Amino acid sequence: MSTRPHTVSDSVKQLTALTERQRQVATLACQGLSNKIIGAQLGVAEGTIKIHLHAIYDQLGVHSRTQLIAFLADRGD
Repeated sequence: MSTRPHTVSDSVKQLTALTERQRQVATLACQGLSNKIIGAQLGVAEGTIKIHLHAIYDQLGVHSRTQLIAFLADRGD
């Protein structure tokens, strides 16, 4: 069963629940950067980026970077 939101309002609520760091990681991941490069840019370990991405995926109900990109595109950003 998918946890994808059914309305734009649900989508916005999910995105606003992300932390500032999670939004940064999501943005960089959607730009096609690797976990290693994202970590270097944000000054954290690659493993920390993996943890952030898993939390983002769980919160948004997606399972991959591709789905994350699609989720954000569906919002109109």
